[in-house]
Amino acid sequence: MVVGFGLDVVEIARIARQLGSPTADRFLARCFTAGERDFCDRFQDRAARYAARFAAKEAASKALGVPDGIGFHDVEVLRERGAPALALSGAAQRRAAELGVSRVHVTLSHDGGVAVAGVVLEAAEPAR
Repeated sequence: MVVGFGLDVVEIARIARQLGSPTADRFLARCFTAGERDFCDRFQDRAARYAARFAAKEAASKALGVPDGIGFHDVEVLRERGAPALALSGAAQRRAAELGVSRVHVTLSHDGGVAVAGVVLEAAEPAR
């Protein structure tokens, strides 16, 4: 059963401006894990990759009901092969446990100057 849904859209140019600013390193360290930075920096269109991950973090936070104390590093986008996945820690993981989340679904896309992410939280059906 679905226990949470979140959707977020990010303007890629906004992230590109951040990446080109003097505070880019601080922004990246505050918002993205080392693994996310390693992944995104491999691509020429890294602003689009970062924007999609930023959207995923926001969408996950919304799906979880914006729990107190949630931070950007509490939601990490993983991408080994195939579809992306989310790893939850800290406040995000605690809230997911409270909701009985058994599966987290995430989708990322970018086109036309925007990146979008959707997150669905699934819990096992209650016993009847």
